[in-house]
Amino acid sequence: MTKKQNKNLNSHSQDSLPKLADNLVSGTKNLLYEAKTEEDLRIGFEKLLEPIRTELNIKSIPKYEKSVYSGRSDAVHGQVIIEYEPPKSFSSKKNIDHAYDQLVNYLSDEAKETKLTQLVGVGFDGEQIFFVQYQARENKAIDKTKFSIRGPYDFNLKSARTFLIHLRALSRLPLTAENLTRKFGPQSELAPKMVSALANALEYWGNQTHIRTFFNEWKRLFGIVYGEQFTGGHQEKEAETLSKLYKVGEETDFQELLFSIHTYFAFLMKLIAAELLTLRETSFGSSLASKLAHISDEELKRQLEDIDVDSQEI
Repeated sequence: MTKKQNKNLNSHSQDSLPKLADNLVSGTKNLLYEAKTEEDLRIGFEKLLEPIRTELNIKSIPKYEKSVYSGRSDAVHGQVIIEYEPPKSFSSKKNIDHAYDQLVNYLSDEAKETKLTQLVGVGFDGEQIFFVQYQARENKAIDKTKFSIRGPYDFNLKSARTFLIHLRALSRLPLTAENLTRKFGPQSELAPKMVSALANALEYWGNQTHIRTFFNEWKRLFGIVYGEQFTGGHQEKEAETLSKLYKVGEETDFQELLFSIHTYFAFLMKLIAAELLTLRETSFGSSLASKLAHISDEELKRQLEDIDVDSQEI
């Protein structure tokens, strides 16, 4: 990714974040004039979050009253769990402790599906907010004394900004082998389409000099690694298996199919690496992938070429 791309993404993040946080704070203050119960606060605050989620391009769907072993968490936004309490109830330490204990239990239960260190708990009464995270290395047994609390803080521009940063960053699916396989593996919707398109492109346009040169070099290197298993001409079974797995025509040449599969995963890894660099280098976790999905074909081609060149220089 070019420095110019990073600068543009970072600039947009810095411009939008204070504005969104300010809107959330002012909206919450107005909400507190009417909200009398915990349920009033939850419904009203979640409505305030809806346009913000859209602005931040958050795709995950919130889950409300999600059942876990220790009870029902009020709201789960990706990897952020919100525990709502009655308006202005954090004036009592007893209520803060109650919300904290609830979050510790919910986070511990959610850890069965997600790494505990990737989860954040949020306690909120409309007037104050606090954050709970697990501070120890993950072991088989969860040590509940290793949870830490930051706050409570007044719900102002600074604490609202921290909340939105957590919400944006942790709304994504965890980058685990299981999630990657489900989203991008051979059983996904994307992989068969992409591999088929690459295989067709190689068959119909593969005689272009630079493509054929690249393909022949790949065959040479792969042949050195796998020897007769790759070049001996006995790949009918492997070709049939891969053709069914990626839903491509059985007449596709084995080596061309394998090259297409390798190209797909190499391309995917470059995009994931570029997305992670964007998250690291911008102030508000802007999504490069989302940006690429909304530009012209010509601009998309240019930016993908930039990513490819940059990845070769690393």
